[in-house]
Amino acid sequence: MKRFRFIRLSLVVAVLFSTNAIAQQNSREVIYIKSARFATPLIEKWASEYEKVNSQIEIKFAEGQSTGEDADLSVISSVNGERVENVNQSVSYTGRYALLPVTNADNPLLNELNRKRLNGKRLENLFFDKDNLDEYSDSSDKQKYDITIYSGTNSNSFAGTFASHFGYSAADIRGRKISGDDIFLINAIQKDNSGVTFNNLSYIFDIDTRGLKNGLALIPLDIKKEQREILQEADIDKTIALLENERISLIPVENIGFVYQENNIPAKRFLKWILSEGQKYNQEYGFLKVEEATLSAQLKKIEDLLLTSSF
Repeated sequence: MKRFRFIRLSLVVAVLFSTNAIAQQNSREVIYIKSARFATPLIEKWASEYEKVNSQIEIKFAEGQSTGEDADLSVISSVNGERVENVNQSVSYTGRYALLPVTNADNPLLNELNRKRLNGKRLENLFFDKDNLDEYSDSSDKQKYDITIYSGTNSNSFAGTFASHFGYSAADIRGRKISGDDIFLINAIQKDNSGVTFNNLSYIFDIDTRGLKNGLALIPLDIKKEQREILQEADIDKTIALLENERISLIPVENIGFVYQENNIPAKRFLKWILSEGQKYNQEYGFLKVEEATLSAQLKKIEDLLLTSSF
């Protein structure tokens, strides 16, 4: 009889514990995020680390064709051109991304490109104007090669950012257009030894090995010798350190962040954590930290909004 009572008591405790756990799980406040594919790995890292220290918060990603209005936080950058349309919305930049020109490691023109590094004019000739291939041919045997430029077409492409940096529009980029995410540009030039494109660091480099992805080579730029030598090492961490400390006119660097509602307290607390604690994860995933002045100003703004919300 005692054994039976003990078993029954154990079952009751187990049921109560399970019910309490479910209740706690259901009581967790959910933050929905609308992301872009290139930024998702970093945002997932921010989310997982934030949940570790905030057990009452669950962060989920908005799925499918949901709009920014459906999300508490919506990724904004020069990539997708999203705009703040509501007077009660604000933008907080939480990182930066950089774009580099890249080609197939077996491109027959790579030696010539190494010899005639891309300055501003050559870069524009290559990507935007109908280039004269004689400039990129081997003068010793007059051998001619083709160059195939690849760029993206949709709102999530880096084409607009890259073109705008050099005073052009995405439509001015010549060559082949590939729909879908810009990761497909990397796939294209890995298969085409005449292929040339541009992309962000997290797509060009292997995040695990910290080196370039297989079959890729950076196109040399006509920049300071010390800067060029760092890029030639093809190490993502050294590249990020360089770009965080120096501005290089031939390398576009743009902000990435979130649109949020100013009255959304959980979202603001998450943003405050990203700005104060989450920046240390940016480099791991191929992104630069926010510039110090911008970081301080945004952190102060969010803290002021949180203080206002508490009254």
